[in-house]
Amino acid sequence: MKEPKPMQEVHEWRRQSYEETNNLSPKELVEKIRRDADEVARRYGLKLRRFGKAA
Repeated sequence: MKEPKPMQEVHEWRRQSYEETNNLSPKELVEKIRRDADEVARRYGLKLRRFGKAA
């Protein structure tokens, strides 16, 4: 059974995401998540509250 194209795209995105974060330390992973969240917030004009240490 062939997988639908949207599901193939989701699996490809998840594979890429896994490869990018696979060898990161926990601290590096948190920093990447914060950078990504900041980028999304800027892109969409969101004002998010930050908890914990400032990046």
